[in-house]
Amino acid sequence: MGSGTAVLHQLAGLSISEDVVKPRCDKLGYRVVKLPNELRVLLISDPETDKAAAALNVRVGSMSDPDELPGLAHFCEHMLFYSSEKYPVEDEYSRFISDHGGHTNAFTAAEDTNYQFDVNWDALPEALDRFAQFFISPLISADGVEREVQAVDRSTARTWLWTRNLETLLTTPTKAGIDVRTAVADWHARHYSANLMTAAVYGRHGLDELQQLATDAFAGVANTGLQVPHWPGDLYTDEHRGLLVRVVPIKESHTLEITWDIPPTEALYRQAPTNYLSHLLGHEGAGSAFALLKAAGLATALTAGEGSGISSRSFFSVRVELTQEGNMRIYAELAGLSELRFHWRDKLPPYSVTTSLAGAMAHYPDRDLLLALYHVPQEYDAGCIHSFLELLTPAGARLTWATRSHDNTQQQQQQQPNGAASDTATPAAAANGSAGNSGTSAAPAAAVLSPPELTQEPIYGTKYAVCRIRANDLSLQPEVGAREGVPELLVDGPSARVWQRTELRFGSPKATIVLDIQTPAAYASPESAVCVRLLVKLLADYLNEVAYPAELAGLSYSITNHLAGFQLSCQGYSEKLPVLLGLLLDELAKFTVKPERFAVVSEAAAREYANTAYQQPYQWAMYRSELLLNFKRWRVDQYQQIVSGLTPEALTSHMPRLLGRAFLEGLVVGNISPEAAAGIVDSALAKLRAAWGAAPLWPGEEKDLRVVKLPAGVTSLLVERGPNPENENSAVWVTYQVGPDDAVRNALAGLLVQLAKRDAFNTLRTQQQLGYIVHMYGSTDLGVQGISFIIQSDKYSAAHLALQVELFVRDTVKRIASLPESEFAAGVAELAKAKLEKPKRLGELAGRWWGEIYAGTCVFDRQAAEVEVLRGLRPADLAAFSEEVLGVGQGLRRKAVVLIQGSNELQPQQLGGVAAAAAAAGAGQGSCPAAGSSTAKQQQQQQQQRRLQEQHVLLGHSQTGAQQLAFLLVGDINSFKRGCEVYPAAGQQHSSSKRGNVLLGKGAAAAAAAAESGTSGADAAAAANSEEVAPSKL
Repeated sequence: MGSGTAVLHQLAGLSISEDVVKPRCDKLGYRVVKLPNELRVLLISDPETDKAAAALNVRVGSMSDPDELPGLAHFCEHMLFYSSEKYPVEDEYSRFISDHGGHTNAFTAAEDTNYQFDVNWDALPEALDRFAQFFISPLISADGVEREVQAVDRSTARTWLWTRNLETLLTTPTKAGIDVRTAVADWHARHYSANLMTAAVYGRHGLDELQQLATDAFAGVANTGLQVPHWPGDLYTDEHRGLLVRVVPIKESHTLEITWDIPPTEALYRQAPTNYLSHLLGHEGAGSAFALLKAAGLATALTAGEGSGISSRSFFSVRVELTQEGNMRIYAELAGLSELRFHWRDKLPPYSVTTSLAGAMAHYPDRDLLLALYHVPQEYDAGCIHSFLELLTPAGARLTWATRSHDNTQQQQQQQPNGAASDTATPAAAANGSAGNSGTSAAPAAAVLSPPELTQEPIYGTKYAVCRIRANDLSLQPEVGAREGVPELLVDGPSARVWQRTELRFGSPKATIVLDIQTPAAYASPESAVCVRLLVKLLADYLNEVAYPAELAGLSYSITNHLAGFQLSCQGYSEKLPVLLGLLLDELAKFTVKPERFAVVSEAAAREYANTAYQQPYQWAMYRSELLLNFKRWRVDQYQQIVSGLTPEALTSHMPRLLGRAFLEGLVVGNISPEAAAGIVDSALAKLRAAWGAAPLWPGEEKDLRVVKLPAGVTSLLVERGPNPENENSAVWVTYQVGPDDAVRNALAGLLVQLAKRDAFNTLRTQQQLGYIVHMYGSTDLGVQGISFIIQSDKYSAAHLALQVELFVRDTVKRIASLPESEFAAGVAELAKAKLEKPKRLGELAGRWWGEIYAGTCVFDRQAAEVEVLRGLRPADLAAFSEEVLGVGQGLRRKAVVLIQGSNELQPQQLGGVAAAAAAAGAGQGSCPAAGSSTAKQQQQQQQQRRLQEQHVLLGHSQTGAQQLAFLLVGDINSFKRGCEVYPAAGQQHSSSKRGNVLLGKGAAAAAAAAESGTSGADAAAAANSEEVAPSKL
């Protein structure tokens, strides 16, 4: 392992060390500096980074909350973002970070509070100075306290153990005579001592420059000489052990968790005893605990390992016994794999690096920071491992059994609001192996579940076999062409189109392979979609025992279904990657439906579909927006109806239709030669043809994904009740369509979002306090660009949220029309930096390129092309674009609104009547028949009038009254879509040339929006096209 020099010197009260062990492939510079005030800072110099970052960890958290003001530690964290003596303008810090291409956050844990940000690299000095004021001289205003309490209350209403709520943070303390503003200021002064702080700073500057920046920024933090808070004693007493806790969860789930309290392990990072146990017990290969439970039909997933705890106590979750002969071999396996991952780990974003290391510095010595953080065992200590094993006894366990089935038992009477049903003492039952509950099935016979002797695994070879998945050859292929070139078309025929590049810019012996199998039968009907969903879940289920050891060896795979087929992808060390892909293809080629596994997997799928009803309203709003805009999109309730009646025979009969005709689109990138890549493609096609036919598609069967073109000059309005009658939150999703992929319009939309998103957050969330979830973003839906808003509130109606978005948009149009040249130029510069930010690792680059390929544009140098366009724009161009896309005067904008009403709002049909009344009334002139002479009826009339006005504005009526109000109240989504035009399908203009057209006239690429939002192209493509059950993709 690599190492720096020893402690260099002490200078002017500074203690300086560069003795940090780092991976062989790591080219970064590291230095640890202890300032005169005892604040320790890790400096990381990366001459190639586009982003700088910093994080600071304070060794105090929610465990230190005073009894009279629970939640104070977390609330103090929130308040530090407002302002400081040096920068007194409220929100100045967050605005600076946002304006310079960065983002910021913080979190409060049991014993730590961690603050972090990233920013464009050249803005680090100014950002770091603003950040340091959190810990030197924050301003805590009474007005800010009241507003932020409301925000905390809305964000943590259901998970308030550490964060608490309005009642605990303001109402009760105020009644008790406690001034909360003073309490926050006193808390900061009493607990935020420099000697309890560790920081990490990552930048392009050299180590000496970073040291000066950190010294200048943090030297003013006061050191009050506090001791690190310590919490002695056991978290559990004997009365807490040997219990079975029955829980009725909100969502459909069946889980059993066994927990033991154990001593803390931070000081044992070199021996890593819980890593050892986790490696064994969480293993999913042949002969593992999970494989045995799975074979018995008792489990669909298993995890094992150390969970979160505090400095004096931790937790572990399972029990196992090993022979002594197995112990050393398991340790050697774990240590070897850990070192392989350590020395060839991918480069991480600066934000993640600094956040993790700032916290780790509080626990590990400087030299071993990276080794400990990345869990690299360094000493085999059998006694240490066995001392932890001895703690994992049945009598010492605490079991949490969560299932909706408990709702039908007597424990329902004892159920608490958040699901806890009952505690049952079962130490004797646990020790004796009894089921402990007459309502459950008896445990399987010991012969079925008794672990076999360690056997030779076909993939990893745990016992004596040579591992054929663990990489041994870590050499790099010869570099061909430009160092930072783009993929070239390797295969282009009637059955396949595959791009390839031998990509070595990251100096890593890794590769990524994506094979996308597109077939018209994948999404022909809701039943087809469910069949493909079950296919990929069954493939993952069958592959688990052989693919899990590969994952331990640094290789991973995924199988996902989407709107045009399903996708196989593999990532990891290039030498063994074709072996892993071969396993996936072999399983697909020999696929048969095993009835016993089909029953388990279909049950899991049914739970996934059912649980969509428990999504948050903002997630449901995004999902309904996709149903509204995707021309062909099946509904989750259709999936629910189908999956319950689907049989193994139905899936079996669907397979020949699914793969009888198919097209393979792919990408092979990384440490693989063109010749090897061609062999991979040939092998894949041969296996598919031999097993399923996989004939070329007929003309017209190609991937054809369409988006509805919203009517111009009209607000399309969908109003629905939220699916969960117990959720009182309301949500709104609003979009303004920009149109198909185009370089100029992409640049204009991105610039508009860049200049407005911070104002949107400050206006709608900070000032108006609409809700905790407030977001303005550049969106893409199957290649069609848009400018979108999402808001969720427990305080306001969905109509009110939409109204405030509309009013903000109108103000934005006015502001853009008179935008100063300097502000326009600054926005262009920062957006250009964001678009040109270099990928940090191969997976990120591959994701960006795959987004282009899937969309059909193949503009692999998109970022540079769009920045060239961006730099040629003028303020007048942006003003005209803003008026066209967002303004109401020209009648050109294409707007859609989805209102999801909370359980205490008007019914959708009532709101529709209000909207119709508003349309008939005219701007500022709406009226309702008198409801009666009583005060209650007058209040009802006033409330109705307010709703009329809200509807009138949110639907897009011109304030001048010169334009007639135009809207479409969507009743049936399918009928609405049939009455609309559609945009050309993404990728229709695909060319087989070596490069795509940089003018981007008609192509659609998920990576364009990804460049604006900061996500990878793969993430954007998956988000736009995945049929996985996810928060916004059903």
